[in-house]
Amino acid sequence: MTMSGTNTDSARTYGYRWVILFAIFPIILANEVMWLSIAPISDMAEEFYGVGSGSIALLSVSYMVMFIVFSVPASWVIDRFGFRPSLIIGALLTAVFGVVRAAFGDSFPIVLTAQFIIAIGQPFLLNISTKVPANWFPITERSTAAGILTMAQYFGFAVPMVLSPIIAGAHGIPMMLWWYAAFACVAAVVAIALTKEKPPVAPPGPVAESEDFSLATIKQLLHNRDYVKVLFVCFLSLGILNTVLTVTEAILVPRGVTTAEAGVIGGAFVLAGVLGAIMLPVISDRAHRRVPYFLAAQIILTAVYVGMTILHGFAPLLLVALIGGFTIMGVGPILFQHGTEVSYPVQEGTSLGLLLLMGQVSGALFVYGFEGLNAATGNVAVPMLMVVALTIVQIPVVARMKESRMISKAEEQGDERVL
Repeated sequence: MTMSGTNTDSARTYGYRWVILFAIFPIILANEVMWLSIAPISDMAEEFYGVGSGSIALLSVSYMVMFIVFSVPASWVIDRFGFRPSLIIGALLTAVFGVVRAAFGDSFPIVLTAQFIIAIGQPFLLNISTKVPANWFPITERSTAAGILTMAQYFGFAVPMVLSPIIAGAHGIPMMLWWYAAFACVAAVVAIALTKEKPPVAPPGPVAESEDFSLATIKQLLHNRDYVKVLFVCFLSLGILNTVLTVTEAILVPRGVTTAEAGVIGGAFVLAGVLGAIMLPVISDRAHRRVPYFLAAQIILTAVYVGMTILHGFAPLLLVALIGGFTIMGVGPILFQHGTEVSYPVQEGTSLGLLLLMGQVSGALFVYGFEGLNAATGNVAVPMLMVVALTIVQIPVVARMKESRMISKAEEQGDERVL
């Protein structure tokens, strides 16, 4: 198909696209904050609710479980009705049950039930991260736009790490839950009030065919070799990322750092990832390149995970965490956008939803595998060497990737013209 540039009647861009993007940002942030709001104060929560560590861990595990269950329905809603209905579902679940969680903040059974329902909203929010750019942004800005929405997720990892201990320590856990619920309500109102499904005239770049999520589209994706390569890399890379974020303390404490220092290193990992998500997608869009970033990332991450396995002391581990977070979380939005591009004409909700689903499945498998190996051997270096091996395996795969036709044509035609 041929799509003309922004100065013609057939395609144009609107400044309102940035309003759309930043209206969605807070509600994704709010949902992710709900996920980890109690994780940094788990000891306090165990004492307050009178439950064990396994029960508190369920508050975080809920998101992984519910994403696996509801990712496919969310993708169907996005492809069948558009990103805005999906956004509304996710926003209302986050806000309404955030209030329920806060209103009964002293009852662990109700808090846990509300947490599982809030977790249903996550795929309805995260799976729109490439659909919104496809509807509103030219092809040469889509990685940047996807990066901004992904950055909201990363901020959601970091915010509770900083605020939960402060608020809960000063005002108690129920009041902390009210703070997060209030933010979620405001974010939901902003998202619902300010977003629109599509501009009057489509932006330059291919638009996916209108086809509902179905087994046929899944089969089409799984027969697409370029997409399968992205799926393989997402399965391993997202699984590793979820594992590292979950077992940071178990990795670092045997390397000669305190629990408090491990928390600082984990926070630095996430904040460096936020910076990477800001910088790398913009550079990728301007360079009209995706694949070189994947290859460079796997090589760098191999060295990072080796460093996390053999280095000792706060300063060296902090340095490798900064490099690792910047790399893996910065290249993630580029990989998601590339997966959307090579899967065309399959709709964005389906292609991204499957990638994120695989990451959640591998995350659950890898976390339990990591903990099992660590417990069986009594040496965290053993599962870390498995992480290194799984990263090395990805290098020949990304080395055989090719740039999508979309981004190649964008380079040929210039920033505002796409064939």
